[in-house]
Amino acid sequence: MRQSYVWSNIGSLLVITGFAMLLPMAAGLYYGEPEFADFGRMAAITILAGLGLHELTRIRTRKRISLREGYALVTYAWIVVTVFAMVPYLLTGTFDTITDAFFEAMSGLTTVGASVLDDISGTPQCVLLWRSVTHWLGGMGILVLFVALMAGHGTGAMQIFKADSSGQAQSRKEPKIFETAHGLWNIYMFMTVVAIVLYYFAGMGLFDAVNHGFSVVATGGFSTKILSIGYYDNAMIDWITVFVMFMAGINYSLYFYALRTRSLRCFVNSLELKVYMGVALTATLAVLWFIAPAYDGNLPLAVRHAAFQVVSILTTTGFITCNFEQWVFPAQFILILLMLCGSCAGSTTGGIKIDRHVILAQKAVQEIRRFLHPRMVTRLKSNSQLVDDDVVLSVMTFFYIYLFLAAAGTYLICMLGGGMMDSLIAVLSCLGGVGPAIGLWGPMESYSGVSAGVKWILSAFMLLGRLEIYTVLVLFKMPFTHRKPKKQVVELEHLEENAIVEPMVREN
Repeated sequence: MRQSYVWSNIGSLLVITGFAMLLPMAAGLYYGEPEFADFGRMAAITILAGLGLHELTRIRTRKRISLREGYALVTYAWIVVTVFAMVPYLLTGTFDTITDAFFEAMSGLTTVGASVLDDISGTPQCVLLWRSVTHWLGGMGILVLFVALMAGHGTGAMQIFKADSSGQAQSRKEPKIFETAHGLWNIYMFMTVVAIVLYYFAGMGLFDAVNHGFSVVATGGFSTKILSIGYYDNAMIDWITVFVMFMAGINYSLYFYALRTRSLRCFVNSLELKVYMGVALTATLAVLWFIAPAYDGNLPLAVRHAAFQVVSILTTTGFITCNFEQWVFPAQFILILLMLCGSCAGSTTGGIKIDRHVILAQKAVQEIRRFLHPRMVTRLKSNSQLVDDDVVLSVMTFFYIYLFLAAAGTYLICMLGGGMMDSLIAVLSCLGGVGPAIGLWGPMESYSGVSAGVKWILSAFMLLGRLEIYTVLVLFKMPFTHRKPKKQVVELEHLEENAIVEPMVREN
């Protein structure tokens, strides 16, 4: 593996990150906050560091990248960008320790939304904006942004795109990978603008609208208020949030295809979307059934709270409008199950994803039928297309590793003094990118009181969940010395001609 190639591209990503810091700097300058200078200095340092790293390690001849290098680039980039993203928290005095600053930055970039910030009301607005900006950068994936910006520069984009876990899949058809990356980011930005405008006209101030627009489209969960969306107690804002969260949980490749073909047929034919809608509706009705008696006949409010919390957890956004820890246990249990579900692949959400559950369910039914009819030969289908056996095996392996990691993380936190149920739900929340948990670290509490060791463990699980496990774990099997590329290396020209995303994603 060519370490120089990986670090050269990470340098380019740091430049993007540095320019992103100019936005909170401008906000701090506008609001007269002295912390703007800290963001200005850090922006300059990050840009210069990125340019220096890029120039020192740049390879000027071979413009190809292997899949192994793509995996390394994605994982290293997320860690390095997180390190630089945490520094403004330290410079502004928001956090006193590297542990807290790293946790907040990692939670932001991985769109988990778990926070160690207690005094949100007393936090400078430029810092609050930086939290939301990290969400927005991490939502679609800073690597996808990099691919879009570096179009035509010989970046080996397909391998980067494949290694990033935003959920987009590849096949041997057109359009070009750069066109796809540009298209996805254009959709992402359009949804962001729509969310900001809707929030503003619903009664939010411009600053809050921008922050919540960044956060909701990225399905992150950071808010400018300690009570999250519940602070506003506004039905219109609640339903706008539910709508945007749900739309952000849909596979972005469906939007891409709909715009490309000028047809909604891909939405109608998507099995994953149908299941996603069914899960959201069923879970909302089930929660409503259990919590309705506690609302003393105020059915509209009960419906609003049930739908909001269900969609928020299902899409791993993490916004809240009420303290669902006060709900009866069956309603809470449904929310815990939703943490294991996730939304559609190819969205900004975390979790296991709907498409994997669909494949596992189909496989279970197939095996039952095969047990009853041993001679029957069947193949799994999704959207009228055959699902390869290697895809099924990959999904089953992913599911096993996911549960194993959840158990291992729970054990580690218990060893550090956490309760079993509190530890398990916290791990599931961070691994699934949800943010708020139930119990000790519930929706109304932060992670500020957690020990440093637990914070580092949860930070690691945030990264694993955001990059969907394989991208990180595969590094432990990688040789870190350069080998002559063989079949793994694909010519850039060939990739550009044949790369695309598909509505039914095959991620791994």
